[in-house]
Amino acid sequence: MNRSHRRQPLKTVDRVQFREMCARFAAAEIGPRWRIADRDKKFPREFYVAAARAGLIGITAPESVGGSELGSYEEAIALEEMSKVNPNLAVSILVQNIAGSILYDYGSPEQQDIAREMIAGNLMVAITITEPEAGNDIQNVSTQARRDGDDWVIDGLKSFITLAGECDVLVTLAQTDKSRGRHGMQFFAVDRNSPGVSCSQIETYVNRPAPTYRVQFDNVRVPARRRLDAGFKEIMTGFNRERIMVAARWLGHMQSALDWARGYATTRHQFGRPIGANQSIAFSLAQAHVDVEATRHLTYHAAERYDSEAPLKDVILDVSTAKLLATQAVVRVTQTALHVAGGWGLTEELPAMRLALDAMVAPVTVGSWEIQLRAIARELGLPCD
Repeated sequence: MNRSHRRQPLKTVDRVQFREMCARFAAAEIGPRWRIADRDKKFPREFYVAAARAGLIGITAPESVGGSELGSYEEAIALEEMSKVNPNLAVSILVQNIAGSILYDYGSPEQQDIAREMIAGNLMVAITITEPEAGNDIQNVSTQARRDGDDWVIDGLKSFITLAGECDVLVTLAQTDKSRGRHGMQFFAVDRNSPGVSCSQIETYVNRPAPTYRVQFDNVRVPARRRLDAGFKEIMTGFNRERIMVAARWLGHMQSALDWARGYATTRHQFGRPIGANQSIAFSLAQAHVDVEATRHLTYHAAERYDSEAPLKDVILDVSTAKLLATQAVVRVTQTALHVAGGWGLTEELPAMRLALDAMVAPVTVGSWEIQLRAIARELGLPCD
């Protein structure tokens, strides 16, 4: 793969039919599971197997590893439709597709076999980058990998790693040559059950069906053949695609929140009429509609640009703009839904609080608001550094 570009879609589908298929899948496979998974804080592996059988793992992957060779546009459709039902089970698909792309785009034949098994639903992967002192500051990752004979030995602590405790392989970023800074980083495909790997769940208010973990690497030996030919540059390229997926995730979530709030505003009566007849409620829902439609336009515009042959540097502005708007808008829209619910929104009898809580993770995932604003300012030629 040419490292200065990203994978181009080689196939097409009828997008209307594809969206309908994704919506049916979400209703059948996410709908019956997410509340139990949220309550138990336990990821349902059977959902992942079902997603693989439906062809929703490896949507953009090459056919040689079992992928569909579609574009990020179709990937966004899948994430949006699944997130309308639950954004937290949907994020598990996002994790697989991003971690898997490191394996199939930059891996050896053996490493591509891991991706093939992932796409088939036989194993799960997690991408292990974030650290306690290096969240957005990826170039200062401190996890170290040193060569020792036929192995690499990894030491370090990662945090906020989605599905680390459920996965089979940790696609882990580590420093192999600290003197080279960000250019001295590489990924390793680490078996989660390797001696010295330990995962401890972080208790969170959000993402509970897709648990989050700390991952400790303590003198973990990894065969040299498990080192990938990818590092900082490759993951930064991948982040642009991931940000489109994040925008699609929150687009689906805010659409769900708006649909629920509109329905509630027409059926809940106060003072002899629907609460939606009050201008304050009606205008807030009208503004939420604007947020949803603006996010939809920017998300799919960014996906089309990413799938085009335009240089990546010319696509970054579109991607960061879509991601920023989506993560800001989903907070506004879900807060509107909570407001429409009134006092009942604080109870578990209505979904409003769950919708609002799940949206609270949006501002800090895959580049915070400030990181996106910085990227946008730089693309506009503003000397913000």
